[in-house]
Amino acid sequence: MARFRIRNDARAWFNQIADFEHFKVDFDQYYLCLMAGFASGRSNENAPMTEMVDHFVEEYKPASRFLIGLLVIAELRKSGIDVTERTAVRALFKRLVDPHSPNQLTDEGMRRMNAYSSGGYDYLSEQRETKPYTGEEFLRDYVQLIDQAVGPIDSLPAGSQPS
Repeated sequence: MARFRIRNDARAWFNQIADFEHFKVDFDQYYLCLMAGFASGRSNENAPMTEMVDHFVEEYKPASRFLIGLLVIAELRKSGIDVTERTAVRALFKRLVDPHSPNQLTDEGMRRMNAYSSGGYDYLSEQRETKPYTGEEFLRDYVQLIDQAVGPIDSLPAGSQPS
C-alpha cells in the first residue's frame, strides 16, 4: 500500500522547529514541503525517504481533496495537458486518484505526491542559507519563498488564470 513519505534529510532540516507551537503533527513538515513543491513545480523521486502514514492525518483530512486537486493540476502542467482536453485530463485523473484507497490516491498518485514533497524540500533548502532555527522566522521566509516560486499571476498558462 502506498504511504506518505518524507525525506530523511527534511526531518533533520526541520528538527530545530519540530516543536514549534503552530506545528501540531509530523505531517506539517510534509505539507510545507509539498506546497513548496507544487508552487515551484519541482519533484524528486530519488531521495531516501521515511514512511509516515497511509492516509491523510485527521488535521489534514479537510484539505485532502484540495491537495489531490493540486497534484492533478501540477501533473497536468508537467505533462503539458490543457484543462480543456477532457480525455487526457480524465486519463491522468484515473492514473492518480483512487477513491477507494485510504489516501484516495493510486500508487502512482502517492509516488508523485511524495515526489513533489521531496522537490519542495529541495527548493526550500536551496533557497535558504541555513536550516530554520525558529518557527517564526521560517514561516516568514516560507511565505516569501512560495510567492517567489509561484511568480506573477500573468505568467500562468492560458486558460488557468482566474476570471
